[in-house]
Amino acid sequence: MLSICLAAPALLPASVPARAPAPIMAAERSASIPFLKKPPALDGSMIGDVGFDPLGFSTTITELGGDLRYVREAELMHGRQAMLAAVGMVFPKVFGKLPAPWAESVSTNPLEAQYQLPPVVLGQIAVSIFIAESLRAQYVFSKDPSYVVGDHGFGSKFLNGKSDAQVADMKLKELNNGRLAMIAVTGMFFQIAIKGNLWPIIGSF
Repeated sequence: MLSICLAAPALLPASVPARAPAPIMAAERSASIPFLKKPPALDGSMIGDVGFDPLGFSTTITELGGDLRYVREAELMHGRQAMLAAVGMVFPKVFGKLPAPWAESVSTNPLEAQYQLPPVVLGQIAVSIFIAESLRAQYVFSKDPSYVVGDHGFGSKFLNGKSDAQVADMKLKELNNGRLAMIAVTGMFFQIAIKGNLWPIIGSF
């Protein structure tokens, strides 16, 4: 009986060593908004990609089979238009209006001027936009794999002879200036609408 009791512990299975808990992988955070997760579609491969997409547009577009190249094209176009708009907000007041008879009665306040343009001028603007966008669409929707996003042949000669790093730097500068201009134009709009000025550049319109 005693021998059975002494042998019993030897019959028991060896104790299983406790497993270390599996490490919990922290979700990668956005470089621009550190308290938000980095959108999976923004992998940093595009110039200027810092993971800024708080509304998840990039995720939705890729899940629906869309192409982020088209989104970058739209960002570039809006940025370029915003840079021109920022200049247009102050140019007539600071440097003077166009030397044309129809411009004499048009306000230098851009929010008022858009409603004071003659129908002929508005028609010319509409036709010009239609032609420009039609030409641009030939590049954007061409499905040409060699097409560089945003490159419509205008000003590209300034990149000739530059290294890849220099070209990437120039493209990043354009992108950042365009993003800043979009924010600036929005601020200008509200400043003019609320205060009627663009202080300190323009005291009043």
